[in-house]
Amino acid sequence: MKAYVEACLDDICTIIMEQSPPSSAYNSKQEGLPFFQGKAEFTELHPVTVKWCTAPTKIAEANDILLSVRAPVGTTNIADQKCCKGRGLAALRYIHCYKFLFYYLRLIEKKLDEKGTGTTFRAISGDVLRSYPIVYSDCST
Repeated sequence: MKAYVEACLDDICTIIMEQSPPSSAYNSKQEGLPFFQGKAEFTELHPVTVKWCTAPTKIAEANDILLSVRAPVGTTNIADQKCCKGRGLAALRYIHCYKFLFYYLRLIEKKLDEKGTGTTFRAISGDVLRSYPIVYSDCST
């Protein structure tokens, strides 16, 4: 039988928080890495590329979970390729079983959104995200 334990998100995965590259590095000519700024590019599973970036500052790898951390908080997609991410997204890298983490985050989306603060745009901080409790299994047992 699988064993499930509770930990903080930061204990089980690498969390890459937001930082946008300079806007002069964005383009629509397919030069550089695909660039995702937030939920606007999300579909049911993988984001759709509409911009690229030639000077990425924060990179997500294929199978990283892209999590919207700003207006709205909690929406998720899975990176299907190496990409650059902007200020509105965090990338969560869970090497054991990324689909488990993806669906778990979908399950708690509203709870994550409730942790958001701000008067103009709701956002969740890196500290809140890193310390968020999760019940998990490493999928290898």
